[in-house]
Amino acid sequence: MITSIANTAPQTNKYFPALTGLRYVAALMVFFYHLVPELPLRTTTSITWAIRLIQQGYIGVNIFFVLSGFLITTRYLNRILMTAPWFWSYLQNRFARIYPVYLLLTVFTFGVMILRPISNYYEWPATYRALDKVTVLFLNLTLTRAYFQELSLIGVPTAWTLTVEETFYVCAPFLLIGIRRNFHRIYLYPLLFFAIGSALVAFCSHYLPYYGLMNNLTFMGSDTFFGRCVEFLVGMALGYWVAHPRRIMQPRFCVKATWLGSAGVVVGMICMAMIEYTFPSQSVTHLVALRLMTNILLPIPIAAMIWGLITEHTWLQRILSTKTFDVLGKGSYGFYLLHLGATDLIFSHFITGHWAGRLVGYTLLSIALYKGVEHPLNRRLRYKTLTNQR
Repeated sequence: MITSIANTAPQTNKYFPALTGLRYVAALMVFFYHLVPELPLRTTTSITWAIRLIQQGYIGVNIFFVLSGFLITTRYLNRILMTAPWFWSYLQNRFARIYPVYLLLTVFTFGVMILRPISNYYEWPATYRALDKVTVLFLNLTLTRAYFQELSLIGVPTAWTLTVEETFYVCAPFLLIGIRRNFHRIYLYPLLFFAIGSALVAFCSHYLPYYGLMNNLTFMGSDTFFGRCVEFLVGMALGYWVAHPRRIMQPRFCVKATWLGSAGVVVGMICMAMIEYTFPSQSVTHLVALRLMTNILLPIPIAAMIWGLITEHTWLQRILSTKTFDVLGKGSYGFYLLHLGATDLIFSHFITGHWAGRLVGYTLLSIALYKGVEHPLNRRLRYKTLTNQR
């Protein structure tokens, strides 16, 4: 039984605890995606299909992207001042939010890489010269490495998504100004970004073929903001909906958004598993179908689920809003970054390689990082007059 609370619009400066809890769920999905082994394409037992479903856990990244679009919109849509001081203070707050923990883990990763190189996939190749290594380090420190296909996983492997987020953060104020003047512009934004991305691929692959910079359309579509923008834009559309009370559905029209959205996410994961089972890997049909599902269709049920979590009283909303999930969600950013790469290698070697031990260890470590690094440095570094940041 769901009791709707959608008769009043959620306040745009309100903290949504269930969404913080959802972040931990999304990070867990990515953790288990990296945990399970790859399977032969044609195995069909019930156990292997269960594993195939877990292998779609990388959609936790999709959830992060939709959440980013939603939260940035609800916090800034009606507060943008397109002046240089406002824009730089906005970027300063975004920097304060994501950079301290990332910098700490990046320095740790490169320290391990230099002192004990083992030619792992997240390390620079042994053939790299000093200039190559300085370039890789610079691109990591500036969060721009994931524009380069050859470098996208070098460093903290999961941090490739931060390049996508960083691009969105830079674009978001301009996108919000646009939809604030005319919401229908949001339908043109994906075409605009895909055209820009395609032009960059055509130019860079021909004139700047260094480290795989915007190397091809497949890479552009899967690993850059130009191909992933729909996820953010769907979140922005939901944020715009929430920010305009007259557009909020009244209780008599409400549907069970939490469960419809959650069911849609599960159906999407099943469809993705079917695509990977049915079509040869890296075939055109496989790539197009997977991108259509993950980049364009899946964000819609994710947004519906988010809408339900902020407007409906359900047992899922109550669980995700508990203090336990609030703490877990606040540490989820650190968890997402450290569960793969040098930290994982050292933890697995010296403490335990068992998945349960790693899960507990990384969860505790991520909470410690939040309380000891992320939260205090965020408060210290952010611009003081901009409030209610994520």
